Amino acid sequence: MTLQRIEIEPALGPVPKHVADWIATAMAVGKSVDCFDYIPSCAELLYGYLQVVPGKRYCEWGSGIGVGIGIAAALGFDATGIEINDELSRRSRTLLQQFHLNAEVVCASYHEVTVSADVVFVYCWPGQVNAVRERFESTMPRGTWLLLAEGAERFSAFLQSWEQG
Repeated sequence: MTLQRIEIEPALGPVPKHVADWIATAMAVGKSVDCFDYIPSCAELLYGYLQVVPGKRYCEWGSGIGVGIGIAAALGFDATGIEINDELSRRSRTLLQQFHLNAEVVCASYHEVTVSADVVFVYCWPGQVNAVRERFESTMPRGTWLLLAEGAERFSAFLQSWEQG
């Protein structure tokens, strides 16, 4: 199988108040966690992509404080985050409960754990794109979407498909 880049346009526009409140609160809590490597992506852009990408099972590789999985849960996805940092995992579970958002957080590395999903989102560290793509291609079935953030506001969409040829 191989990843095929798909051009899709996110549904940009106002974010509903309950989602905007979730984003603001989670971002504020995220800033209070002493984790040098925690860098959030643009939550409003992720919201726009999740409105148009097909599927109902969402997994975020490196879910941080849980902003993305909370957005996915608010949109009706069965949402799971995989986060290696124990404090971020614990704090995100607490936040999700406070906002009555039904999402799971697994404290592990996405290089070691696989979660069934229709859509996988990952904010890639510079230099890690190839490793992430290889992990995705080797673990996710045909028809799974990869939303890849290579910067706070630079997202690319890919679809796992059969190899051409």
